[in-house]
Order: sequence, then structure tokens, then C-alpha cells
Amino acid sequence: MTRASLATPEEVEALTKPFDLRNAFASRQAALAADLRVTADFTSHPTTIGDAGEADWNAMLKGWLPKRYGVGPIIAVDADGRQSQQIDVGVFDRQYAPKWFETKGGVHFVAAESVYAVFEVKPEINRTYAAYTGDKIASVRALRRASGGFRHLGGTAKGQDPAEKEILGGLLTVRSGWVDMEGVAPAKALSALGHLRRIDLGIALDALAFNISRDDSITFSEPGLQLIFFAMRLFERLQGIGTALAVDIPEYEKRLTTAPAAE
Repeated sequence: MTRASLATPEEVEALTKPFDLRNAFASRQAALAADLRVTADFTSHPTTIGDAGEADWNAMLKGWLPKRYGVGPIIAVDADGRQSQQIDVGVFDRQYAPKWFETKGGVHFVAAESVYAVFEVKPEINRTYAAYTGDKIASVRALRRASGGFRHLGGTAKGQDPAEKEILGGLLTVRSGWVDMEGVAPAKALSALGHLRRIDLGIALDALAFNISRDDSITFSEPGLQLIFFAMRLFERLQGIGTALAVDIPEYEKRLTTAPAAE
């Protein structure tokens, strides 16, 4: 007998209460949108507005994702002594990978192998911000990821192929600069970015969220369900990635006796 058959439909109805997932996320979406707008209402300083937006998006994702994922602003580094640009919102492994450093401002220096996803926070989705975000994403994907072996119950496994572990990229905004998010112009702007600069997920809280699959097909949220669509598509894709690459510590140790990479 399975657990699903232990209670009859009548018992389920009598013993439990309904949970409105749609309404719960709609409330969270409204609260996040309000938080993102409140700073803009009191200041026109772009840095202040940007910092507040990054903090709100980081807090939202940190509250949504399981604790195995670290969430926060990051700079990714590789075993060749290279570093990415600073990323507004990074999702990285906090179960199996070390965190090299953390600044007093809360920026995490993490191994490229431990990065799952990177996001840029901007006021709106448009062609200019999409291209800028693509460059930020590319600075992480361009790093070399050296996958080490790891122990498991059956023995020792070889390092996984980094090519099979995609790094997701995305853009987080309040509004859309395109009148029709599902129109030709957004599709052209996003497809023109190429593979290295590819944006996989995006959201405009006042409009729509989108998900671009590995075969380049794109799906959009229903109106009013932007946040739940984005959150679920992100988690679904993180599940597809599985565990982050094992950090090859000997590769990083080589940098202790060699000169830093040239600028």
C-alpha cells in the first residue's frame, strides 16, 4: 500500500486545508515590486536604487531556494588566476565547494566550478540592458572550470565534463522597455546575444517572465504570474543541472607558486 492510498478523498478533505499557491506568490510578487519601487520613490541616485534592488532580489531568491544554494553578489575565479566581472546575483554551491573570500560589502569570491547561475539586476528589460547583461554572464562562462574527482558510496568517480554543466544566465527587472514582450523585437535582441552571452531566464515584474530552453524555444508566464513562473523555471533548471562540479583543489594550488595572470 502506498502513502497516497492511506487516506480517502473524504478524509483528505476533512483533515487538511486548501493552500492557494497562486495567491501566495501573487502576494510575494506584490511585496517585492513594492520594495523595489520604494527606494526609487525617495531618491534618484542610480547607485542607491541599484544596490537596494540587488538586495531585494538576493533576499527573494535566498528565501526561495534550498540552503544548499548560496545566493548573493559574486565574483567567480578560476584555477588560471582569472576573475569574472562582479555579478549582482549569483547562485552557487554551498555544500561541496569552498568560498574563497568575502568582502565587507558581502561580495563572495567563489570558484567558477561552484557557480550555478548569474543574474544582472536592472530597472527594465530592453536591448541595451540585455547586451550589458550578456557581457556579465559571458565573463563567468569564459572562465575555465577544472572538474576534480570525488568520493561516493560506490568508490571514486572521475570529474564531470564541465560542458555538461551549464551556467544559467538571467536578467531581473521591474518593467519591460518593450511594449510587446512576446513580440519580434525582444526575440531578435535575445537571440542575437549568442551562446556565451545567452540569457536563459528573465523577468519584468510589471509585465512577463520568460524562459529560453537549450533548443532556443521560449515560453512566457501568464499575466500576473511572473514571479512564480520565474521561480519555478529557475528551480526546475537547477534540478536539471544537479550537483555543481567538484572543485579541483590541486589545480588551484598551482597558482600559489606561479605569477598572477597578465592584465
